[in-house]
Amino acid sequence: MNKGVVRLIPKPKVSIFICGCGHTGSTLLARILAAHPDVFSVPRETSAFVSEKGARWAKLSLLLLEAAISRRNVWVEKTPGHIHYTRQILETIPGARFIVVTRDGRDVVTSLGQRYEGDFDRAFQRWVADSKASMLCVERGGGMLWRYEDFIESPALSIERLCRFMGVAFDPAILDYHQHPVVWGRERKVRTPHSARRLAQVNQPITDYRGGWRSKLPADVASRFEAGEAQELMAYFGYC
Repeated sequence: MNKGVVRLIPKPKVSIFICGCGHTGSTLLARILAAHPDVFSVPRETSAFVSEKGARWAKLSLLLLEAAISRRNVWVEKTPGHIHYTRQILETIPGARFIVVTRDGRDVVTSLGQRYEGDFDRAFQRWVADSKASMLCVERGGGMLWRYEDFIESPALSIERLCRFMGVAFDPAILDYHQHPVVWGRERKVRTPHSARRLAQVNQPITDYRGGWRSKLPADVASRFEAGEAQELMAYFGYC
């Protein structure tokens, strides 16, 4: 597959990419949108633009073909790492829109640190890098910021705003997504504690995970959010 083949495949009228830092609620969001009758939400992370160019075109061609077969006007793809490739995405799919997901950095680093087997420094550095890229994407325009905390406070209002951004009618029934269990992404088999959690999370009702950092994040890591670049990022996204 190559770029020429991609251009020949019919594209949905609206292409949406959910991206940002991982562990911010992006899978939950993609899962909810997948329940919308007018939306084709890819049930996996493709990492298409993170891949080498050869694999990129093959993955993208498959995605566009799946979207065309679905006959839905809106296509949603969720790969958090795509936040670093928004320019390449726009060059390939002009008019693409971005839902930039964010969450309290302390909760993100807590969750990532557990995934990285206690390497909270790695988790912190990823949050900083992904949050900086998220800020740039928002500043350039063409994207909508989605905060996990706002969603937890008012799920219906949060998703209704997203539906307007996507150009589809809000259907309250999509918040009952968990009543129709699905197999999601690569988590078809439980291989790691992380995959076990992910498999459970995609089929559970909306659950409030705010504030877990208070009892699980090491104090020296939590203090990093109180100064410098981390504090500026927290303030930008409304967490200070």
